[in-house]
Amino acid sequence: MPVTLSRDPDREHVAHLELSAGDLNLLSPALIRDLRETAASVPGEVAVLTITGEGDGLTGGLRLDEVKDCSATEARRVLRDLRGAIRNVRDVDAVTVCGCGGYALGAGLELAMACDFRVAEREAALGLPEIDVGLVTGIQGGLLIRLVGLQAAKEMVYTGEAVSGEEAADLGLVNRAVPAGEHDAAVADIAGTLAAKSPLVLRRQKEAFRAWRSVGIERGVDHTMELIAACFDTRDQTEAMAAFLEGREPTYRGE
Repeated sequence: MPVTLSRDPDREHVAHLELSAGDLNLLSPALIRDLRETAASVPGEVAVLTITGEGDGLTGGLRLDEVKDCSATEARRVLRDLRGAIRNVRDVDAVTVCGCGGYALGAGLELAMACDFRVAEREAALGLPEIDVGLVTGIQGGLLIRLVGLQAAKEMVYTGEAVSGEEAADLGLVNRAVPAGEHDAAVADIAGTLAAKSPLVLRRQKEAFRAWRSVGIERGVDHTMELIAACFDTRDQTEAMAAFLEGREPTYRGE
């Protein structure tokens, strides 16, 4: 299968999504549909989700040989599926950790930007080269501006030139840029840190970020107040506060 979703054998609230489509894990229309459906099927009890590509990187973007002859109508269908796939990743209840590896290009970088955390190799190629193949960058363009600022976003989009993982870290595009041999361990380290938190609170915090993003600051704060109150009188809140006051590590369900 080009897109697989598996539960972590040691932590039931952790899952792993992997793209596996041969050289560069290019996104064919069929793979995009598979990704859209797989991302929508992540179980609600999953609190941490890693997203990686088989091989050296995440994905090199669209499979151009399968879309170059599309009519505008056919292209709209592919783009709707791509938008849906990226939206489903962005809106999954779990906190997402993306391993970009040695490359995340075009739609691949847009997929990575939909995640909560991003890790790349220091010498990785991360870019949006759509302008060089006759296309406009758009699905996550607004998010790119929020991550790196307007001028850096304009340079990446208008020139189509990739930045390295190290440059991406300086821009705020990725959380960590590490040597190639340490990439997988860095993804696992972030996922492990998250997995040690309360699964309940992680999912509710993700909901809070979603509210801040989609309904404005004031309405987002109103929604977050309810999420905070709902944490009280739960086992995870009781355990976390008791452990903090007692100077020990908390133990949550699912560990």
